Amino acid sequence: MKKQFLSILLLLLSISLGFAQKMVDSKQIPINGFFSNPVVSPDGQFALLTGEHYHGVFLLNLSSNEVKEISNAEGSGYGYSWDSDSSKFYFKQKEKNEFNNDAKVYSFTLKNEKLSVVENIKNNYLPSFSGMDTKKQKNVIVYTNLNTLKIEATDLVTKEKWEVTKDEGQFYNAILSNDGSKIAVHNGSSIYIYDIKGTGIGKKIGTGLVTSWSKDDRYLIGFLDESSDGHSVTNSELYLFDTVSNKEIKLTSTENNFEMFPYLYDKNKIIYADDKSGHLFISNLKF
Repeated sequence: MKKQFLSILLLLLSISLGFAQKMVDSKQIPINGFFSNPVVSPDGQFALLTGEHYHGVFLLNLSSNEVKEISNAEGSGYGYSWDSDSSKFYFKQKEKNEFNNDAKVYSFTLKNEKLSVVENIKNNYLPSFSGMDTKKQKNVIVYTNLNTLKIEATDLVTKEKWEVTKDEGQFYNAILSNDGSKIAVHNGSSIYIYDIKGTGIGKKIGTGLVTSWSKDDRYLIGFLDESSDGHSVTNSELYLFDTVSNKEIKLTSTENNFEMFPYLYDKNKIIYADDKSGHLFISNLKF
């Protein structure tokens, strides 16, 4: 009898842990327009946005809900990033007669609204590039080598370069953890974690597209979309990935919304887009 009771108790505990994470208090951000791919500044005051098909870069004040257009260039909303001190952000922009590989990296400083070309920084260093801090002993960025389709890392201070993903595959969308010790990366529809030093094999944690780490680097958040014809999205849901327990937690289950591009910030906040309506939402993640 005692064994049976213990088994039931363990089952209930595992169920409760499996559903311990959920989204609560979801609220739509009251702004006009179609926006996607929100990326929040390290201080939590602003978010970078883009329009449909990564067209343009916009700056959202999360307190006043004011939206400012920074760029209206095609493709400029793909791969932007914040400086580590939240004083500026970076994005890439090409001229109409240029190819994507010709795009230059620009910085926009919030205080004086100065737009500048960032010299000696390749456009594929985004979004892992977070500024040149001369006080740092190392400054590692990660990117896809377009010739080998492997993820490489470069230390901008020491100029050292190395391959992170040594396994077979075509890797893309590498996301560097906050402490710089590991990356999340995609190979097909699978999500893997690799040590930044490139030692060992990748650890598969799920399926979909992850878009940000939690502050403590334990969790990744992302989405998994569906398509009936391979082109048009018919559904999309948000997922949380626990990299310690290797658990995959489904956060949303809707029919009328296409939840995509979630971003974790502060201790437990999530900002994400509904790619069907172009609306943005903020929720709390309850642990």
